[in-house]
Amino acid sequence: EIKNKFKEIAKLVNKKTFDFFKESKENGDLYGSIKPKEITNMIKEKVKADVSPSQIILKDELNKIGTFKVDINFHAEVKANIFVKIDKIQAK
Repeated sequence: EIKNKFKEIAKLVNKKTFDFFKESKENGDLYGSIKPKEITNMIKEKVKADVSPSQIILKDELNKIGTFKVDINFHAEVKANIFVKIDKIQAK
């Protein structure tokens, strides 16, 4: 039953891109990095799906401008991939 619930969530988020706008230095490095908690909050906001930060698998630190593939591991048999796109906040 839990596995089916995870499958539903995986379907909702799989292959989607979530955009983050961050302040960055001129070379494209961020002043911090995007953490799993921030990603789960964004997923909840955009697609109303509950993902826990511990299910987010980050291969690298998300601390540069660009698009990164992020794995979500819901269950031994249920996985999804999302893309986290980080853009520079445009100075007003």
